[in-house]
Amino acid sequence: MKKIPSFKIKPCQIFKWLIQLLVSAYLVFIICYFIFRFLFWDSFWVVAFVSIGIPLILLPLLILPFWFFFVKKRWFFILSSIACLLLLSWLHLTYFSPEPVKITASQPSLKILSFNCYWNNTTPQALIKLVEQHKPDLLFLQETNAAHAKKAFPTLKVSYPYHVDAPTISFFSKYPIQFAERLNLAGHKQVQQRAIIRVNQQDVMIYHIQVTAPWIRPRKFFSLFSVPTYVYYDRTKEIKDLVERLQKESLPMIVAGDFNMTDQSQDYDSVKKVLKDAFLASGFGFGFTWPHGWDVGLILKKFHWKLNFPLVRIDYVWYSKHWSSQHSKVLPAVGSDHLPVETYLYLKTNP
Repeated sequence: MKKIPSFKIKPCQIFKWLIQLLVSAYLVFIICYFIFRFLFWDSFWVVAFVSIGIPLILLPLLILPFWFFFVKKRWFFILSSIACLLLLSWLHLTYFSPEPVKITASQPSLKILSFNCYWNNTTPQALIKLVEQHKPDLLFLQETNAAHAKKAFPTLKVSYPYHVDAPTISFFSKYPIQFAERLNLAGHKQVQQRAIIRVNQQDVMIYHIQVTAPWIRPRKFFSLFSVPTYVYYDRTKEIKDLVERLQKESLPMIVAGDFNMTDQSQDYDSVKKVLKDAFLASGFGFGFTWPHGWDVGLILKKFHWKLNFPLVRIDYVWYSKHWSSQHSKVLPAVGSDHLPVETYLYLKTNP
């Protein structure tokens, strides 16, 4: 009687198979993402949703050459090494290479601060302390409430004699406001502001923006079942309206606020064709601003924990070709799930 051979699988071999499976799945995921991004970009909600995680989703590519070297996959090692070099070059040029700018003492300058207070999460006292510490020339506040208006704004107005309020957003200026109006981009309920200020005999156009936030909502398919989908179409309509307005402006422009989009979205690309992103021009790093201390239970009901570090950048200061930017940075947390953003803008003599 023949003895049936036994097969013994070592734990290290199982671990190696699992790693290979994960690596293969990750590579297929990344390749599919770039193919669908090229074909559809934000017109396909899955691509739009995955883009939120860029560049973090790409960082595992940096360790793949080590794995392929370990398992002796020569061609995969070469290809992954090339991919790493391309990724590192893109990260360096995009996020870690501030533009060199020559500033003269005669150029008018403005210090800008934009901050989403997230309603009651930022106390009036914390808001006052933030402003007094950084002393911006122009202050953009989103998601303000009655407590801020009653307890913080009277103090702020001492240093900022020019201000315009609207439901949930407020703009404060040390320079005279010549004109101000409320906007409802794309006819939606979300309120924005448009104003003209006077800076050293120069009119400057101001747009204070907060757009409708995307969200995860169930979507029915064939009336049989619902699938959670990423819904962002209201934001896209508002951004389209904003870009059309910006294209008609002729004055030097400053646009700031909570845009609820990352720099990998198609909506961001639309704005970037008209204005310049201050943080990419003069900041250093990824500049993530959200979500700090955000309650995950808002989406995943069974989870009762908070994200205590930001993962995406959705708060921006933009400017037209008439300006140069320096020293853009993200400020420490104040209480909100958004981090404040700050930059210095210098008016060019010959834009």
